[in-house]
Amino acid sequence: MSQAIITAHGFVTQGVEGFIDLMKSVNEKRIQRKAIRMTEKELAKLSNAELDDIGISRGDIYSIARTSVVIETAKANHNLQGWV
Repeated sequence: MSQAIITAHGFVTQGVEGFIDLMKSVNEKRIQRKAIRMTEKELAKLSNAELDDIGISRGDIYSIARTSVVIETAKANHNLQGWV
């Protein structure tokens, strides 16, 4: 009987942990999508001359927003905050 209880507890624990991991993943993706939208919105506000000054074209905004979010989440250097 105790073996059945231990086995059932293991299944329940694995199910709960799996659900928590799923929810964490969904939340991380939501945060990434929000950062992408914010980046696109801010870059879209710039004029063509301002975009040219920083070396990008309006057509690059889509790909830049997605690569900058991946780079930012992968390795953020907080020492450079305010300088870059």
